[in-house]
Parts: sequence; structure tokens; C-alpha cells
Amino acid sequence: MTDLNNSNGGELPDQSPNSNPDGGDIDSAWAAFAEAHADDLKDVEHSRSAKRFEKHAQRKEKEALLSVGDLDNGVFVDDPVPLNRRGPRDNTRSSWLDTDNVMDRYGDDFVPPNPEIGPVKASKLVFWVLLVAGIIGLIASVFVPALAAMLGTIFGVCALVGAAGLIVQHKGHTETRNGYTDDGARV
Repeated sequence: MTDLNNSNGGELPDQSPNSNPDGGDIDSAWAAFAEAHADDLKDVEHSRSAKRFEKHAQRKEKEALLSVGDLDNGVFVDDPVPLNRRGPRDNTRSSWLDTDNVMDRYGDDFVPPNPEIGPVKASKLVFWVLLVAGIIGLIASVFVPALAAMLGTIFGVCALVGAAGLIVQHKGHTETRNGYTDDGARV
């Protein structure tokens, strides 16, 4: 085992909270130091840095120690189970899997939508065909460099005519309403 070399020599005195390694009392040594350097400490106390530090410390004391974001909802409402004791199976409300039971409990008569395409106008179908054929033709004309100018022009005109026809035939949302209570919401 290696012995520690104490460069200060001699035995260390008993270390109590208020004792100094030199053998004196720390409180009396501090009082002697403060008395010997009273002028220097007074200058430091009245310096601009000390005043700035004091203002900063007062501002920090005024800051909120607790913000609303640190609190859970159980602080504001009656919370039967504390937040730190909640688990994934503590949900007492209904699950989204119980939709039928919830709808029955509240008496909502939900009728699922029955979408029907209905009769398609021939003009709208022609404009859709022109638009799709024009776009596909423009993409395909890139692969035929010898005829790219002629095919690009033809298919470009088809795409423009198809898009313009669909835009002209489009009815706005105000024209599709059926009655006074229809707010325009669609499924």
C-alpha cells in the first residue's frame, strides 16, 4: 500500500465544520479578513457591477417560479386519477371502436352516404378524354424526336381544349346548393 505524502508536514487537525486547517476558527478568520479589508469590500459593494447584479437578482426573484404549462389538467378540473398514475388502460371514455354503441346511445340516426355517379354528360366526357389524351401525347412526343414539333402542337392543343372545356362547364359551389339549409358541405 502506498503512503500519501503530505507536503505540509505534521498531522492534520480534527476537521470540524467551523475549523480551519491551520487550527483556527473559520468564523473568526472571516471576521478578521472582513475587518482588514472593509474599505475594499465597501467599494465593491457600491460599484456599478454590484448594482447591476442586484437589479438582475431582483428581476429573477420576480419571475414566475411556476408556469401554466408545467401543470396538468388535474390541477384545474376534478382529476380522479393523478397524472403520474395513469396508464394506457385507464381511459374511461368510449373508444373509437365503439362508434355504433355511442351513436345508439345518443340517438343519432346516421345514414351513410350512397354515392351515385349518375348520368355523365357527353360533352364533359369528351373534354376529359381530350385532356388526358393531350397530356399523355405530350409526354409520348418527347420520345419521338423527329415528329416532336408536330405531335407536341397537336397534343398541346388537345390538352388546352380539354382543360378549357372542363373549366367552362364547372359549376361553382353556390350553384350546386339545393335549398336554404344547404350550407355546401359535401361528403
